[in-house]
Amino acid sequence: MNKYFKIIFPLSLLVVISCESNVNASPEKTSEINILEFKNANQSKPIITIEQQRMIHFAKKHIGTRYVWGGTTPKGFDCSGFIQYVYKHSHISIPRTTASYTRLFNKSVPIKNAQVGDLIVFTGTNSKIRKPGHAGIITEVKPGLIKFIHSSSSKKHFGVTETSYYHSGYPKRFLAVIQMPKP
Repeated sequence: MNKYFKIIFPLSLLVVISCESNVNASPEKTSEINILEFKNANQSKPIITIEQQRMIHFAKKHIGTRYVWGGTTPKGFDCSGFIQYVYKHSHISIPRTTASYTRLFNKSVPIKNAQVGDLIVFTGTNSKIRKPGHAGIITEVKPGLIKFIHSSSSKKHFGVTETSYYHSGYPKRFLAVIQMPKP
């Protein structure tokens, strides 16, 4: 009898607590929780907030916008012009040029700690010149998957596009992931 009590009692407490939590949960909080994506079970903090989702949704509205060197508007973007435009919409300040991103390197995190909304910085097309030359905004992070949105001047993906980091040539050009303030 005692061994059953040791098993059943904790389980019944768990059921009571979970029922009470669901009864007291407001509908707004419940719907908010349903749309959050979480890191793996070892990490408890969400990788994407509603504000980050809005920022990424805003950025994705511009997919297909043409690449224009020095462009900073939906008529045409270069990579840093697009990034500045999206971050500014979310009240995040960032330097205008990728060359200036070195000032942000003190906020670098390992790529394994990348989060949606963070800045991902690459060299230019010559990966031997280890200076910022291209960048994007991380849109999705899952085990074995990082996607980012950027304005590309390449013939293959000209303009604002979303790229899968590990299925591209970008890993050899990788410089840093900059943890950005949350919108």
